[in-house]
Amino acid sequence: MKPHVFLALVSLSLPLAAACRLPLASITLMSGVAAARADRWDDAVVHWKNALAQNPGSAAAHNNLAIAYEKKGAWEEAQKEYEAALGLAPDNPTIKDNLERFKRRQEAARPDKSPATRGGNVANSAPGRGR
Repeated sequence: MKPHVFLALVSLSLPLAAACRLPLASITLMSGVAAARADRWDDAVVHWKNALAQNPGSAAAHNNLAIAYEKKGAWEEAQKEYEAALGLAPDNPTIKDNLERFKRRQEAARPDKSPATRGGNVANSAPGRGR
């Protein structure tokens, strides 16, 4: 291949490669989702806390962290994270549904009620997009 053709291809491919790269917070968020799907909730918590350190405005990371805390039985932390997620994305139906289910499970888990299954829907959306 001629040198000028090679340079042209390289110069065209670099912007495309950069455009295809996911932000680090997105990769961290998706790593948490993978850990959750493998039932590794401690790992998921670490990933989602890291995602929030990179993007504190990620409603998805707050929602997912709430689910992880709920799975681990950390009810107060779960409540805090669900409320943070809803504050960032008040119209997000997944977050609304997860918070309502959480409240019902909390009510059902009271000593005078039967135990409820814990957990919600993990969000896959990129951080900061309000989903």
